[in-house]
Parts: sequence; structure tokens; C-alpha cells
Amino acid sequence: MLRKTAAVAVSLTSIMALSAGTAAAFGSKSTTLSNGVLTITADDGCSVSGNCTLYYSATTYKKTGGGTVSIELAMSTSDALYKAAAVNISSGQTKTHSWGGKAKSQVSDCDITGYMVASTGSYYTPPVDVC
Repeated sequence: MLRKTAAVAVSLTSIMALSAGTAAAFGSKSTTLSNGVLTITADDGCSVSGNCTLYYSATTYKKTGGGTVSIELAMSTSDALYKAAAVNISSGQTKTHSWGGKAKSQVSDCDITGYMVASTGSYYTPPVDVC
């Protein structure tokens, strides 16, 4: 009986280790600008909603200095550009736009990038792999 219990425990441990190894957390990437930080964050749909065909993402800009500017937060993939409406942001404020659940199959190169159009220029984050 002890051998059977040990075998079951080893099997359960192996299954849990495999499950943990296949779940992707993705993460975030940021670009530091002279007056703030632009960030793209991506989470695997397996973890967020149980739907492993999706990823969830958000673009955030934290303004740390300078005057008020108008910005459009966006997310760029190899296949599409998603843009939010323009908003004004002042020093000390943070603006975030969530892009909801998007299909991983719609990102042919697996990379998403945070993007911001501001009255001072256009800015990108490094890419995050969502596959």
C-alpha cells in the first residue's frame, strides 16, 4: 500500500509540474521617456479566463514630468493597430487602456508592442511575446 501511495503522489506531482510549466505569464515591457514610462502588459488567457486561445493586454503611460499633453494609447501587432481615444495627461497621472481578450492566432509573429502617439511624438515599447 505504501508503494501505491508513493506512486500516486509522484504522478500528481508530475502532473502539477507539467501544468505549471505550460502556463505562460507573458509579462510586461517598458520604455522610459524623458517625462514618463510607457508600458505594455500581456497576460495569457489560460490564466485570466481559462481560454488559452486568447491573450489580454493593456497599454499604460505614467507621466512623471513636464506639462499637460494629449496622448493616444495604442497596441500594435504585426497584423493590426488598436488605438484608444485621445486623452490629456498631466505630470503625476497614469492613463491605461485595456485591450480585452484578443486571439493569439491574430498575431502572426507572436509579438505585441505598446504604442503611444503624443503631441510630442510617437513612442513604442519593446515587444512582448504572446504565443
